[in-house]
Amino acid sequence: MKRNGNTILITGGGTGIGLAMADIFLNKGNEVIICGRTKATLNNAQEKFPLLHTIVADVSSKEGRQVLRTEMTNHFPKRNVLVNNAGIYSITDIMDPNYIPTLEFQLMTNLVAPMALIQELMPVLEKNVDPTIVNVTTGYVFIPSAQSSAYSASKTALRAITQGLRFTLQKKSIRVVEIIPPAVDTQMNKGKKISLMTSERFAQKAFNGLVNGQDEIIIGMSKLGKLLSRMAPKFGFKKMNTDEEKQRLEMDLDTIK
Repeated sequence: MKRNGNTILITGGGTGIGLAMADIFLNKGNEVIICGRTKATLNNAQEKFPLLHTIVADVSSKEGRQVLRTEMTNHFPKRNVLVNNAGIYSITDIMDPNYIPTLEFQLMTNLVAPMALIQELMPVLEKNVDPTIVNVTTGYVFIPSAQSSAYSASKTALRAITQGLRFTLQKKSIRVVEIIPPAVDTQMNKGKKISLMTSERFAQKAFNGLVNGQDEIIIGMSKLGKLLSRMAPKFGFKKMNTDEEKQRLEMDLDTIK
């Protein structure tokens, strides 16, 4: 990806790592559009970064994606970078009665929605200079989380489709990138007593990987996850999930207090 001069759409860009990426893209001289479900959240983001463009759209719904496509076509015809960042995370026991609805919703939001959006925006994206598709997954693609198995499954599936998409679109010179974050200090990890990377540091590393031409940008502790998944998968799975279970119990105790 070029360092500057891009027109970039970031889904789920109103908070967290999405907003941090929007900030660094803006600072490097790019035009940035963020979308999200809530107008108030987008307004807050725009107050922090006045050069941001915002679109209220829920990409998990067909109607929301159509709204986004119309707005992007009418107002941002030079868009050449799509960052599929929007996602839903939850901790849900596999045997919980609500697990299946949770699984279905996360598959729709984390897997189906980004791929559907790519199809919606492809006709314009492929006509512009240096077209790039960025899918944000998670370190759980290497070692899945038992307590967040629906999230792990949806993001692992997104990784698989991203790899297939990269192979398919290479003939059209469309770059397809996967960004694999570690645990970042955002609302998603609020209350967890673990080492968290700042969203600003994450965004800087993601940006560096994009401009350096990396197709798979593995950041922070996700690198260790990849190594363990190859060298000691059983140990890595047991260690991470035992630690997560302990963290969850501690958080539950803190809530009771």
